[in-house]
Parts: sequence; C-alpha cells; structure tokens
Amino acid sequence: MRIEKVNINNTNEVSLTAYLLDNSAEFSNITTRPAVLIFPGGGYYNTSDREAEPIAMAFLAEGFNAFILRYSVGEDITFETSFYDAEDAIATVRNNATKWNINENKIAVIGFSAGGHLAAAIGTMG
Repeated sequence: MRIEKVNINNTNEVSLTAYLLDNSAEFSNITTRPAVLIFPGGGYYNTSDREAEPIAMAFLAEGFNAFILRYSVGEDITFETSFYDAEDAIATVRNNATKWNINENKIAVIGFSAGGHLAAAIGTMG
C-alpha cells in the first residue's frame, strides 16, 4: 500500500489523502479498483479523525482504494466552499484514475454527520 497526499484548490487546509493498494501478480485479473471518497463529519467546524482513517482501512480490506477529503471547515466557511472542495476531490480522483489504478466509473462517496450531508449533496447536486 502507498499513501499520497494532494492539496486541493492550491491550499494546505484542504487535502485529499489517497490510500492505494498495490497490484499483485497473484491477482493478475485486477488491474483497476473501485474507489471510495470519505467525508469525515464534524459539523462543518472540523473533520473528525475517527471518521477518516478507520473507515479507509475497512474499505481497503474490501479491495477499494480509499480517499479522505479534509474539506474546508470553520465559522467563516460556507457550505458552498465545502461542496466545491468535494467536487474538486472527485475530479482529482478521476483525473488520476490511470495513475492510481482506479475504475473511474466506480467511485463512491461516504460521509458521516456533516460529511454525510456533503456526500448526499454531491450525489444529488454534484
């Protein structure tokens, strides 16, 4: 497994952490994997660690490549800003599908609390 961190929107506050499974000669029929983009909760004031890496590890165990988005949060941040971060994260995953061995037609999102709201918004308005 390898881990990569990508800054979204050219800012250090918004990042996408990629947890990428290695390919194995024992699984020569697996050339691409589905991906899951995880939006941790935190009431749009922070992003919870307990709703981030533990979730990524569970999806990795099932054969997904997993991504955690640390989207814009805080009192001065609007929902629209977080929404655009999520859209940019999906675009980043799609744009790097070949490099990261992802089936770009199998990208799921999951979120918790505020992150669940963000995931639902992406699913209906994105």
